[in-house]
Amino acid sequence: MTLSGRTGTVVVGAVIVSLCVNLLLGGMMLGGRWHDGPRHPRLLTSVPEEAGPMVKEVFDSHKAEFDTHRDAIRQARMKVADLLKTDSIDQAQLDQALTGLSRQSQAMRQFGLQVMVEIAQKLPPDLRREMADQWAKDRFGRRPSDE
Repeated sequence: MTLSGRTGTVVVGAVIVSLCVNLLLGGMMLGGRWHDGPRHPRLLTSVPEEAGPMVKEVFDSHKAEFDTHRDAIRQARMKVADLLKTDSIDQAQLDQALTGLSRQSQAMRQFGLQVMVEIAQKLPPDLRREMADQWAKDRFGRRPSDE
């Protein structure tokens, strides 16, 4: 089946809008998770309760960096949105803008993982093991020792 003409344009437009909405929602979830430190209880589910104050301190110490990443993602989203609002879509510009959004989102994720490692390095081994087990359970539905 070949899509051409108006049908092809509508389908391509719908795919692009769907991709943008998914990127937007994913970015909002990721960015919101680290906004102003660990404000979402889910973020703290992997961290033992007694480590909570230390985790907050680490997040607070990186607030400016998280803000910078969030601002870069926000600007990249706005660029994509502006391109989608035009009467005719410049595919090359849109591809470039989506690549930029993806790059900024990945940079935020990578930074978040670095902060997670920083937190793990500050925990004593028993709390780090507890955090790792809970993280595996939260993310994969099992504890590593369940294998």
